[in-house]
Amino acid sequence: MRKKIKDFSPSDKAVLILRLSDIQIRKTSANADYASMLGFDGTDLIEVKIWALTDEKRELLKNGEVYELSGTMKDYQGKMQFNVSELRVLDDSEIDKSQFFEYAKMSEEELKEGIVAYINKIDNQVIKKLVFATLKQFFPDFFRHPAALSMHHNYFGGLAYHVYSMLVLGDSFLELFPYLNRSLVYGGIILHDIGKMVELSGPKGTEYTKEGNLLGNIAIGSNILYKTACDLGLEKTDEFLSLQHILLSHHGLLEYGSPKEPLIPEAVLIHILDYSDSRMAALEKEVTTTLPGEYTEPILAFGRKRFYKPDF
Repeated sequence: MRKKIKDFSPSDKAVLILRLSDIQIRKTSANADYASMLGFDGTDLIEVKIWALTDEKRELLKNGEVYELSGTMKDYQGKMQFNVSELRVLDDSEIDKSQFFEYAKMSEEELKEGIVAYINKIDNQVIKKLVFATLKQFFPDFFRHPAALSMHHNYFGGLAYHVYSMLVLGDSFLELFPYLNRSLVYGGIILHDIGKMVELSGPKGTEYTKEGNLLGNIAIGSNILYKTACDLGLEKTDEFLSLQHILLSHHGLLEYGSPKEPLIPEAVLIHILDYSDSRMAALEKEVTTTLPGEYTEPILAFGRKRFYKPDF
């Protein structure tokens, strides 16, 4: 039976089959190249290093590819690290590579049906036109795309699942606070991260695109929505302006990357929903694999804090 990350301890010699992602070539203090990446065994993630990086090994490295790797486990600052000495790419005849990718809790079809149902709940026809015309540009890939590289919902269908989760969470607020515009909340949630369709390359071997690195998803999303509004002749409407404001302000604070802070109630709510869902999803990923009475691995979305799981 093939061993997994959890079967090894520090100093163990190991052979693992992992999907590699977030591959970066860096320099040691002695100015030598080494590779740093993440490895996923279908259940757990581990930091992977290749210190003796030859040209041959460098050429083999590709985000999203599945490898057989040999090396040694190491305890680095209280966290397991896999130092690799040998690797080879596995082909489709050797292993089912689909098991090395993460998927949303809902199928692509379920996500599509769920989000389209919310679009149909939008009563404001201007908002509905803007939402449908913007989203239609990315059908069906929107329902397969990740929401991030590593922070949260970084898997097949992650973006759509993040959107759907926010829509469901939003319903509770809309019931409690009926002064909020339901059409604008639904429309803003569905479009708030639309720029990630261009910022990120896709679910397999996810990388930042050139536009993603140079512009970021907020600027990209704002540009996409503006062009769509112009094509529909709706760029002068208050509905468009409100949706664009939500896209520009959904990170909440200037220091979090928002060009504007929320200045309409629906934008405040969408920032709260986005923050809540992204952080709780990041927590879920670690807490579900942590034993009661122990601490999680450091969580990037919380500034690498470790959380305790109560033992009861």
